[in-house]
Amino acid sequence: MRARALAATLAMVAGALVAGCDAEHDAKVEQAAHRCEPLSTSTPALSASFPRLGTVASATWCVRALGTPDKSRVTIPGPHDWAYYAVVRLADTAAVEAWGPWQPTENPQTSEMPATLRSLVPAQGRWSSNEAGAYLDRASATVVLNGASADTVQP
Repeated sequence: MRARALAATLAMVAGALVAGCDAEHDAKVEQAAHRCEPLSTSTPALSASFPRLGTVASATWCVRALGTPDKSRVTIPGPHDWAYYAVVRLADTAAVEAWGPWQPTENPQTSEMPATLRSLVPAQGRWSSNEAGAYLDRASATVVLNGASADTVQP
């Protein structure tokens, strides 16, 4: 009888530990999403979210969950719940020109971007920006997304 009680207690403790590990893992994943981690270099995935970029030669990017982590609510994320940060090299700028109107600006605002992404932004450029949170340097065919949501640049 005691052995059964001990076995049941051990099974409950083991189950609680596994559940705790899963909850801890889920919390770490959610916290990483709020820090814009991990960085990705998948150009098909970025092009799927931003088809109007045109042909992407290379990209380094991340998606950050907006708001604060909150386990007490269960919601389905919508397009405004995600902010994209990216440094994208295009084959040409023809497609992205339609994202305008583009206005001349000094440099991309990159303070909210992860340091790794900031280091990829060309230092010398003739930058233009638009209302979608994008910056364009036509000479290097570089687009910098700074908190853009996928629906802000769709037709």
